[in-house]
Amino acid sequence: MIDALTTSFDSAGPAFYGALARIVAATGPGRAVRRGLENALTILVDVLGYRRACLELHDLPQPGARIILSHGKERGLDHLFGPAPLSTGQVIGSRRSMILQDVKDHPDFIGRPPQELATLSYICVPVTVPDPDGQVEDFQPASPSGVVGALSVDLPKAPMVFLEAHREFLAVVGGVIGNAALRLRDELARSRRRPVQAAQSSQTAPAAPAPGEGQELPAATAEVAMPVAVSKSMRLVLRQIAQAADSDAPVLLRGEEGTGKEALALFLHSQSGRRGRPYLRLGCADLPKETALEALFGVQKGEQSKATRSKRGIFELGQGGVVFLDDIEELSLDAQGQVLRVIQEGTVQRIGSDKSVPVEARVVAATTASLEDAMARGEFLEDLYYALGVFALFVPPLRDRVGDILPLAERFLEEYSRRTGKSVRRISTPAIDLLNQYHWPGNVRELANCMDRAATLCDEAVIRTYHLPPTLQTGESSGTEPSLSFGEAVATFEQELLVEALKKARGNMYQAARDLRESYRVVNYKVKKYGIDPKRFTPGRRG
Repeated sequence: MIDALTTSFDSAGPAFYGALARIVAATGPGRAVRRGLENALTILVDVLGYRRACLELHDLPQPGARIILSHGKERGLDHLFGPAPLSTGQVIGSRRSMILQDVKDHPDFIGRPPQELATLSYICVPVTVPDPDGQVEDFQPASPSGVVGALSVDLPKAPMVFLEAHREFLAVVGGVIGNAALRLRDELARSRRRPVQAAQSSQTAPAAPAPGEGQELPAATAEVAMPVAVSKSMRLVLRQIAQAADSDAPVLLRGEEGTGKEALALFLHSQSGRRGRPYLRLGCADLPKETALEALFGVQKGEQSKATRSKRGIFELGQGGVVFLDDIEELSLDAQGQVLRVIQEGTVQRIGSDKSVPVEARVVAATTASLEDAMARGEFLEDLYYALGVFALFVPPLRDRVGDILPLAERFLEEYSRRTGKSVRRISTPAIDLLNQYHWPGNVRELANCMDRAATLCDEAVIRTYHLPPTLQTGESSGTEPSLSFGEAVATFEQELLVEALKKARGNMYQAARDLRESYRVVNYKVKKYGIDPKRFTPGRRG
């Protein structure tokens, strides 16, 4: 790896050229395109010392689709930080590269650890494709602007002259990746192509209900509230959801447990052209393997399945709508393969049947796990990972969106009052302080439960500190502040340690010092300082 940040373009030429040669080889003809692009990001990180490399491709294979790949030095954590949306959009729109020597005040980097921001620079370049020369028949330009995406890297902070050298190198890499993107477009278009008859039948009429199923599934037309988004990080998420709503591509929501991924999926459905059609949810972690397969893809009655009646799966029931798969990493590899078939071919095959049933439903999935690590362990299909990564959105934890805590708490109180008829009008200032100081390991779900509890205990129109759970209480709010000074508390603790060690050593000062991993001189000094008599702990002696 080169000393990337103390080297000019000319002197770093061999390292740049070596990395470029490896990227060209990894993405060249005869190689799997998606794997080659992923390997290119790995080369950038491993050879040139970048902390993280991200690639975002737009409108492949269809308008509105988006593919995101990333690789970082810290395996399992790079999925938390996707491409910077504002910077990436600016680079793609202007066709000009961008350098941020200092990123700590840029809105794209909200939520990153402060210690990382203080040592980070950022470069983003457009991924360009060549203009057609008219010599190739039926050649379809990938983009009118010639830009199909952006390549960005996080790297250690450096002077601008050295960052410019890396920008020049990355601009060349962007052109190489652009050529691979054209091949990726053609590959994805082929995999998504489905028989015309199946597409027509799925658009003109829903699948006929199986015997014994005559119940009509209502469309999800209920009004869905706008998610609270006072913080910058959540406003960026809503902006990405607005972009995803205009597309039919799969969406993957990533984030910690309780961050509100399901609520965002429902909001996405309400903002899309499918809002008049069903929205169906399946918790993949809630069902055993066989039950999950039946719920997803249905079952055909007969000797093969040993079922006495046929049953439609969630994709058939959700024709024209949205199917939300929570905890998708919990699906078996067989089920993952069939979900991939739904995305790529638009068909399902019921258990016990040899016939394919056309379906037309948008897949929205959620996960709290690192799918990259799951792929490395062979527990998650690589093709499904890339298929879902067309729109990958990271939902920040509540501790990183402090500005949303009070508006969320007030909304939960309004919902409680509407549900129970009990009027709770406001939250006291000390209670607000406790809410803002707490770290919320359970995220939005924990806050909702907290406000339900407080409203239930509240016998007036104001939520006060003593209505909040004990986990939120401080010494001041609960009247349990320590009565000892810091020095007195330390001295008391030292005495307890000495007495326990002398008891165990039966008054032997040398043994007590060894147990405490301290010198005899220090232990002897402390014993005399606190007036402790070691002979009290010698067997056969009385104080």
